[in-house]
Amino acid sequence: MRQKHIILIICLASSSLLANWTNWRGPNFNLSTGEQAFPSQFSDSENVVWSVPIPGEGTSTPAIWKDTVYLTCFYDGLDLAIAFDNQGQKRWEAEIGLGVAGSNRAGTGANSSPVVDAGGVYVYYKSGNLAKLSHSGEQIWKTNLKQEYSIDGHWWDEGTSPVLVDDLLIVAVMQQTQRRDGKEASAYVVAFDKDSGKEAWLVERNLNAPVESNDSYSTPLVATVDGEKQLVIWGADQLTGHSLKDGSLIWRCKNFNPNEAKNWRTIASHTIADDVAIVPYGRGYAVAGIQMGGEGDITKNSRLWEIERIGPDVPTPAIYRDTAIILNDRGSLTAIEVKSGAIKWQSNLPRKPTRYYASPVVAGDRLICSREDGTIFVCRLSEDGMEILAENTLPGSAIASPVPHDDRLYLRTANRLYCIGGQS
Repeated sequence: MRQKHIILIICLASSSLLANWTNWRGPNFNLSTGEQAFPSQFSDSENVVWSVPIPGEGTSTPAIWKDTVYLTCFYDGLDLAIAFDNQGQKRWEAEIGLGVAGSNRAGTGANSSPVVDAGGVYVYYKSGNLAKLSHSGEQIWKTNLKQEYSIDGHWWDEGTSPVLVDDLLIVAVMQQTQRRDGKEASAYVVAFDKDSGKEAWLVERNLNAPVESNDSYSTPLVATVDGEKQLVIWGADQLTGHSLKDGSLIWRCKNFNPNEAKNWRTIASHTIADDVAIVPYGRGYAVAGIQMGGEGDITKNSRLWEIERIGPDVPTPAIYRDTAIILNDRGSLTAIEVKSGAIKWQSNLPRKPTRYYASPVVAGDRLICSREDGTIFVCRLSEDGMEILAENTLPGSAIASPVPHDDRLYLRTANRLYCIGGQS
């Protein structure tokens, strides 16, 4: 009987963990989740459980902890964090500090997505503001990376999101060390004690990539490599593995820009399946499968496969079973077997002048793809291809990634948050 109780406790703990959407990649950290019974067809008036206005601009993907949805925005010169309950009622709104507006057409001062755990919600902005809030909205600690560590060296807006692992909150600031105005900046990775906000460690990450190629807007991932958890970072033409104890470099994989092309900044993040990293690079030029592990320079023997002319510039690949789903900016889909690199199938979503900036998300055997103009496609996946189940339209642009959670689909547009639900 005691053994049954232990098994029940473990199952309940696992279920509780999967019930939260703690970061923009979702509970499995690969843009996939289990079967969700939200309807495939919807609009701003059909199958909408609720929708609420968002006061300011932002492209960050919401995070969910239990019955609360968290998001960030930039409004009236301020960085804001907002919490809604699962009925669409605003629980609180917190001012984090003075913000900085976006400079790119599709960017804002609040591109970085919040992360959340049992202790609170963590938010980061283009201004450099980094803060931890309680689940009731009180500020626990705050710092500003631009003031404490380095001025902003990015040519465009901030894009990376914080990473939570064990007792650490980690931010990778991968940017130009020589700005266009001649001022010097630093590229670095910094870890904080997530409870106190005190610095745990700081390491430089200046890889001397060509002009603008040192800029990266991707988000690191934590993976188990060679039996231990490591921080895996993509940007500045290199994939690198770092110790979580002190941030020190364990291994690096190069040759993503052998001709040293300029302006190959990184927006699409890498995805990890088991011990393989799926790495989009070259502004949509290619995707590579990298066998992680070892020490030092692993470039020579780490490339499992590489496929040209299918890569995304902005959307991050998602995982469906043993397959990486690649959505490029124009709506072309490619399904690649993770280990072998074999192309299982290719297809195309309807094209318009507008692009796909949001990352695709898998829910069971359905795929959700959001186009910049507010068109959201829901597709059925199989081993042989995909079938479009519905083409849905919401007012306003859609750049944040979709969030399928608890049989509902949360969609953030330019000025509203939608909760989609009803009969599947």
